[in-house]
Amino acid sequence: MTQIKIRPAKPLDASNLARLLIEAHGESGPGAYPPVDHTVGIQWITRTLAEGYVLVADVSGRLVGTLALTNYQFPWSPRYYMYLEWLYVQKKFRKGGAFEALMTACHAHADELDAPIVAGISSADKDVFLKDKSLQQHGYTYLGGDFIRSNQSGRQEKENNPDIHTAVMG
Repeated sequence: MTQIKIRPAKPLDASNLARLLIEAHGESGPGAYPPVDHTVGIQWITRTLAEGYVLVADVSGRLVGTLALTNYQFPWSPRYYMYLEWLYVQKKFRKGGAFEALMTACHAHADELDAPIVAGISSADKDVFLKDKSLQQHGYTYLGGDFIRSNQSGRQEKENNPDIHTAVMG
C-alpha cells in the first residue's frame, strides 16, 4: 500500500503546488474559470505559503494533494475565520485517505486557534455535488454557491437597447 504523508508545505514546494493547482484547474473543463496566468498563480502560492497554513500530501517526495488555510474576515464582523483557500487531491489518491488526512490536520489547526472555517471550494465538474456532500459530512453548513457569468452574456441585450442603463419597467 502507498504511504501518504501529510506535512506542512515548504517554500521549495511552490513549483509542485503550482503543478497541482493547475491540474485542479484543468479538471473543471474549458471555460469554467479564467485561464491560468502562471506568474499571478505562483505569486498567490508564495503569498499563501508565507502568510497561511499550507499542507501537502506527499508520496515518496511527490505531492499528490494540498490544502491551504488563510485568515479571513467578513467585512461586517470583527471576528476572524480561517478560509479554505484551496483543497485538491489527485483522483488516484482520493480514496486512499489523503483527503481525510488533510481535513483532519486542517481541523486540528483551526481548533487550536479556536477559529471557524469558511470553505469556498468551487468545482465546475461532475463531482460538484460529491464535494458538497463530503463537506457537509465533515460538519460544514452550506451557505449557497458561487456562480460565474460570461462577459459575453449581456451583449444581445445591449444590441437591442443602445441605452441599456436607462431601462423602463412595466
